Amino acid sequence: MRMRHLLGSTVLVVATLLHAPTAAQRGAPPGSARSLTAIDYIEIRQLVARYAYAVDSGADNGGVYAGLFAADGVFADRTGRETKGREALAELARRNTRGPQSAFHFIVNHVIEPSPEGAVGKEYLLQLRIGEGERPNDVFGGGRYDDVYVKTSEGWRFKRRQFMPSEGSPRPARADAAK
Repeated sequence: MRMRHLLGSTVLVVATLLHAPTAAQRGAPPGSARSLTAIDYIEIRQLVARYAYAVDSGADNGGVYAGLFAADGVFADRTGRETKGREALAELARRNTRGPQSAFHFIVNHVIEPSPEGAVGKEYLLQLRIGEGERPNDVFGGGRYDDVYVKTSEGWRFKRRQFMPSEGSPRPARADAAK
């Protein structure tokens, strides 16, 4: 009986701490970085994890990918060229679809920090070609993402995501290079 009471009390304390606003959130001056709750961190990590699946699979004709962005969200490629708007983002996902059995985007070492707009994040991208038909599995490239996250009525979404490729990433060998 005592163990059950202790366990129940512990669950109650943890739940209260996870959902209680911090002092910084209650009295933070406008424009200052607000604190993030444990739930915020989990939801942002889930957003980033869904990104890899959505871009690799093109699920729902690109709709899953586009739905990860805020209504005015932007994806910026390595050159800084921006793709903005749900339909344009869905089209981007459709162009990059690698197939239902493919795995290409592996996102690791995610760092999240509070910001005045919501949160910012950085993570590394490893591009591994796995399950692409007759192609051998290989390391294709990599880089990092720089993100701005905002909390919307749909939950946390990308306000901006920019891909920055690594210098010296492996490049696929040209067919005529072996001659």
